[in-house]
Amino acid sequence: MRFCGLLLSVLLIILSKSESRRSRGVTYPSSMHRSNNMDSSNNSSEQLGGGAINEKQRTLGNSANSVHEKEESWDPSNKLSHILHSIVGLDRYPNYLSRYDESDIAAIEHALEQTLNDVRQQRKQVLQRRNGIRELVEKYNNALASPSAIHDDSQASSDSKNDVLQISSLFQPKSWSQLKDVLSDEAFEVVYASLSKSTQQTLPSVEDVIRGKFAVQLDPALLEDWMSQECFDVYSFQLLSKDFCSRLRHTITDLSKLGESSEFCSLLLGRRPIDFDTVGLNWISDMLLHMFILPISRHLFATTEKLLSSEDASNDNNNNTKDFLNWRQGYVAGYSANPQSDRAVTRHRLVPHSDDSEVTLNCCLGEEDFEGGNVQFYGLRGTPNEGKLLGEVERPDVGRAVIHAGRHLHAVSEVTAGNRYALIVWTRSWGMRRLTCPCCHLNRRMDASCICDSRWN
Repeated sequence: MRFCGLLLSVLLIILSKSESRRSRGVTYPSSMHRSNNMDSSNNSSEQLGGGAINEKQRTLGNSANSVHEKEESWDPSNKLSHILHSIVGLDRYPNYLSRYDESDIAAIEHALEQTLNDVRQQRKQVLQRRNGIRELVEKYNNALASPSAIHDDSQASSDSKNDVLQISSLFQPKSWSQLKDVLSDEAFEVVYASLSKSTQQTLPSVEDVIRGKFAVQLDPALLEDWMSQECFDVYSFQLLSKDFCSRLRHTITDLSKLGESSEFCSLLLGRRPIDFDTVGLNWISDMLLHMFILPISRHLFATTEKLLSSEDASNDNNNNTKDFLNWRQGYVAGYSANPQSDRAVTRHRLVPHSDDSEVTLNCCLGEEDFEGGNVQFYGLRGTPNEGKLLGEVERPDVGRAVIHAGRHLHAVSEVTAGNRYALIVWTRSWGMRRLTCPCCHLNRRMDASCICDSRWN
């Protein structure tokens, strides 16, 4: 079984070659086909402008008509379905390879070796880039000569001793009063009042909440007053303070400018979304996950997205479910009427797509004077409304967040003036994903007939 588990892991790696880590593009209906084709030349995440998602170019052809146009021979190195069939067979049947001749077995081995080589090469590149970004962040921190750029000198000393990568102008809040500088007044009140009501004693430390050591339960009555429904299954609320949005935005643009210097230009920092973990801002992702995304998702998405059973979702005291979303990635994406890598604004717009996440949080960071950049929603994958424009959030206010299921098709309309920055957090449930193959997960066929579910295992 350990061998089979390894094979299934390789299966997911192979899928990642054809499905981007950043997004899962969808092209319904024909108008979306056209917009995606228009941006096919901008498919690389390292190019500026356009609105294409970061994935390999798809043909968008009618597979029913084109399937017989190519030679249908065994080719696991170039045909994704062939290697997937082989891996599933190896997992299900003892001595599965005895059914193949020697050349076919060699073809399977070669395909898997190619994938492992891709993994090794990408791992090496990722580690080199992260080490380079660490040097860039350290140089940036050294350039912040003003003591006022650091919230607390004792924090800086403590963190440096532990060799924790930090942005010195954006330290993790250590107290509830410092947290007020990060959150909007409304968001802080919802969290503080909910915790005061549920604990009825001493509040947990901010650090314990950010790190997920204390499960936050937000009061449903407070959520109802705080949140607005923008369209079906899409909700918005004022989340971050405008001052914090400004500081985060300026930090990201400062890093991008430094990344354009000859010393760091090979990192292409401003040409890709800037990942919080990579630049030492992981506390932001942790804070948003544990304070907001998890407790809100328990009310809005836990059952509809098959993250929890109805019983578990309604049981606030069930500690076994507090981390039903147990992976997150936070980053900043930038859009502009005039894309520039030294300001971390790489696109004009973003075509309709769904995310490789169970629940997505999208918070507008500004700038204050941008125009356009509406967030448009085109229905949930696997539903009758898939591909239909259901609504849009017009020019979100700075600090206002939108939360939605990752499978909800969405787009960003063209920014016609200024720069628009967005803080994005993706979250995943490995518990839910263990019960579904990548194909069923992508198309949200959530039933026991999947070959990864209990009926087959």
